[in-house]
Amino acid sequence: MWEGWSINLSIPGEQGMFRTTLPVPPLFAAEAGPVIEIVFWSIRVERWIHGVSAYFDRELPPGHVQVTIGDLAWIRQVVWRKGPAGLIECIQDLEESMIPDG
Repeated sequence: MWEGWSINLSIPGEQGMFRTTLPVPPLFAAEAGPVIEIVFWSIRVERWIHGVSAYFDRELPPGHVQVTIGDLAWIRQVVWRKGPAGLIECIQDLEESMIPDG
C-alpha cells in the first residue's frame, strides 16, 4: 500500500486535498508529499475522473471513473481517430469495465 495525497482539482485550495492510502504508487512527488490520485469533474463526459498510476479494483460511486496513466495513450489514439466522441466512448468503456461481471 502507498500513502499520499488525493487532490480534487475541481475544489479550490486545501479543501480539495486529503491523505489516502491506495495499492498503487504515487503519480508524482509534490512539495507537500506524494500525490497518489488526481480527481476532477469532466464537463465533456459528465463524470468525476479519478487519475491513478495503475489499475486496481475498487468500487467508485456512480458517475465516477478510474483512469490510469496507461489508459491515456489509448484514449489519445481513439480521440485522434474519432474526435471528441472517441473520448466519450473510452470513458464509457472504462466505466463498463468497472462493473463486476460487466
